[in-house]
Amino acid sequence: MALLRDVIDRVLFPNRDVHAIPVLDGAFSPNTRLDKARRLGAPIERPDDLAAGPDGALYISSGRQILRCTGADFEYRTLFATAESLVGPLAVAADGRVFAGVSGQGVVAFDAEGRPLAALKAVDSEALACPTAIALAYDGSLILTDGSRRHRPEDWLPDLMSRLPPSGRLVMCDASLRQARVVADRLDWPSGVAVACAGGPIHVSEAWAHRLSTVDPGSGARRVVVKNFAGYPARLTADPVDGGWWMAFFGMRTQLIEFVLRERRFCEDMMRRVPRDLWIGPSLEGRFDYREPTQIGRIKKLGIQKPWAPPRSYGLVARLNSQGEPAASWHSRVDGQVHGITAVRRLGRRVIAVSKGRNLLVELPEAPTGAQGAMQ
Repeated sequence: MALLRDVIDRVLFPNRDVHAIPVLDGAFSPNTRLDKARRLGAPIERPDDLAAGPDGALYISSGRQILRCTGADFEYRTLFATAESLVGPLAVAADGRVFAGVSGQGVVAFDAEGRPLAALKAVDSEALACPTAIALAYDGSLILTDGSRRHRPEDWLPDLMSRLPPSGRLVMCDASLRQARVVADRLDWPSGVAVACAGGPIHVSEAWAHRLSTVDPGSGARRVVVKNFAGYPARLTADPVDGGWWMAFFGMRTQLIEFVLRERRFCEDMMRRVPRDLWIGPSLEGRFDYREPTQIGRIKKLGIQKPWAPPRSYGLVARLNSQGEPAASWHSRVDGQVHGITAVRRLGRRVIAVSKGRNLLVELPEAPTGAQGAMQ
């Protein structure tokens, strides 16, 4: 039925954007650079986001905890704060305050010693239960994304598979978490937010719409910068050294997933009757389970996975120029070990990323230049 609907749409609406999955080529050509990334310190359980403090420490969200990491490779970890539920996005102010998005609780501000100061739990009388990304504007105000009004951050997969109308929001407030207002509404699981310069537009990535847009902080006017990524974009950060942007992708789209999303009867039946970790959908981990979908497409012989097979989990980081065009990418393919990238950030000359799917903190290797570096 989905194929028939696609044909009818093409005939009746020839100018409609069908959002076909783009081919990974050019700067997005597959490679193994992410698997060559240097692992920093011991594994961290389910790291979600990272933010740099004014003293050079790195703050990482992990479960209900925020870790403070120091040392040349951030190998020394201490507990900075514990929240009531899962901690996701982080941002650190110049005075040492740490802002954390907490599932079901909104945004909580901690002082430099890890003591809670204030919380933003609702905007326009609607609960802020799904914080997905936080950024600090140059005037000290806070910019954050609320992924969905229906689900919490850990329920991102049911939100994707439900395919209900977009309900995400872009929110701004002052440094004291007051005077909160909605800048943009009806976003399709906004997953990353960043600003490049004072007075400039806000850049927002939308995972389920596979796009990057700019939003005017005053009027809320939107402009699409990149309309169709091959993956699901996660968090976005500005590059303070070379300009442009760093974008993490927590998963890749596939023809099978897109097909299931269109076949609503099958999809809803699968969601009712099949355990969530076996749904036909993206995964952060992708550790092999003989019951999982697409296993035949992933196995060659004797348990060896084809690196070019349809990915259920994947690792991808992209470097975008100031116009949003891809300049370089780092991949961990189907048979790789650095999957489920949820955040990436440049710290001086180093670029650090977290692999939530594989419990890793890694430093990206420098991208080769020229044609001979395309498939490395």
